[in-house]
Amino acid sequence: MNILQLLTSLNDDISVRAIAAYSKILKDNGYSSYVFAPLGRELSYFKRWGAKIVEQSTSSKDISYSKSTIKKICEVVSSKSIGTIHVYDVAGYKAALQVNKTCSVKILMSMLSNPSEQTVMGRLNKTIFGEFIPKATTLVPSKTIYQELLTKYSRKNIGLFYVPVPVDLTIYDEKKISQERTISLATQWGMLEKPRHIIFAKAYFNSNKWQNQIIKLSVDLEKLPENIRPYIVVLKSNVNKKQLNEFEEKYLRNRNSVLCLMDNIADLEASLKLSSIYLELNPNNQYYSLDILNALAMGNAVVSWENDVNKELLPKEYHNYLTGNGDIKKVIKTLTNLLQMNAQQRNFTGRTSRNYVLNNFNTKNMEELLIDAYSTLSFRKAS
Repeated sequence: MNILQLLTSLNDDISVRAIAAYSKILKDNGYSSYVFAPLGRELSYFKRWGAKIVEQSTSSKDISYSKSTIKKICEVVSSKSIGTIHVYDVAGYKAALQVNKTCSVKILMSMLSNPSEQTVMGRLNKTIFGEFIPKATTLVPSKTIYQELLTKYSRKNIGLFYVPVPVDLTIYDEKKISQERTISLATQWGMLEKPRHIIFAKAYFNSNKWQNQIIKLSVDLEKLPENIRPYIVVLKSNVNKKQLNEFEEKYLRNRNSVLCLMDNIADLEASLKLSSIYLELNPNNQYYSLDILNALAMGNAVVSWENDVNKELLPKEYHNYLTGNGDIKKVIKTLTNLLQMNAQQRNFTGRTSRNYVLNNFNTKNMEELLIDAYSTLSFRKAS
């Protein structure tokens, strides 16, 4: 079977990773995986994992599924004998439906970032174009949500499969991060003269709630003794200018030595190796975060909100680091306890994080699950 992977945006990191991992699995099992995506450095990443690149739609970060783009995709389907289009968002799904009117292909959809019932069932089976779509084969990365969906919908009727997204352990492996890379970064951050713990925080500038929480965190952690006072590193990349201006006003009113706003970080992996805690305060509940898994692979402890998906992503030893959504006082207490750990305790935490990802989120573990989904498609007629 030849499969076309349709990527709408290069900013969709979890889909970029999924396409690469799935392409390797498909290649190892005798399938051919083609990628139709915007131009960008990610294309060489796909090739390294066994994908074949077909004509790209645009040099921008996103694909606009115009009539000419749909026509190009149809040409790829015909010339490469594509039997299945694998899409990763609703825009790609709509495009695949348009292609199917001309080329007759099977459609497989992965709902990765927010695999809730509302997005999986509502968008796919009830509301697209205002039509009822009776069969949509869908991959969900969360086992918890997969099981919840099965209690309400028959797998026979919706073609639902559980397939997590594996971590790229060729990149997120602290043994492959040279000392020179971490020293260079520590020099930029002024840590050689004044060493501090690093808390790497995922930014959600579009949420006023997150903005207020991260400001309060930094103000409270500023009060800690100097020997355990951390830096909270927040990136300003990929942010709306208006939202950033709003946040910077709050930041300037509550300026402190803990919160560090950075324009960009060229070496994200070295940053995660240098940090000891990853802070994920996503305003959306039940969010499947590949960033959490990447941070674990680099030996970080993870502090986040308590929900079923996070419990699935984190080792049981870290479930105490999860707090009720919005309970910022408990987050501060949890961070303080982690900052007070001695070197032996931090080393144990690092090993726990790495081993959990190595044993549970590697490509080999996903192989049988993914091939099961594709095999089911091969026995089904195109709609």
